[in-house]
Amino acid sequence: MLNFIDPDVSSSEKATDSIEMRIKPSVKSGIVRAAELMGVPLTSFVRASAMREAERVLRDHQTTVLSARAQRALLAALDSPPPPTQAALEAADRYRARIANAG
Repeated sequence: MLNFIDPDVSSSEKATDSIEMRIKPSVKSGIVRAAELMGVPLTSFVRASAMREAERVLRDHQTTVLSARAQRALLAALDSPPPPTQAALEAADRYRARIANAG
């Protein structure tokens, strides 16, 4: 095995769910060949590859990148926030009343 990590191997969680898909024969043959080159079972290869891609997508969507101009604008807004609106003040009052009555 060439630098292959199957995330399911180290997990104590029992695998009970499944995913089924239709793919072109040429796609399957490429995936099978890659798994063979890595020396791992096809299922392990597909599972690990899908999880790696899922983690990448999730990571990319958890990060916000701002330009230098946007960073300055955000920091300025945080340093000098506008006064709260009447609706915000009323919402805060309702929240405080709800918390006070909850206990």
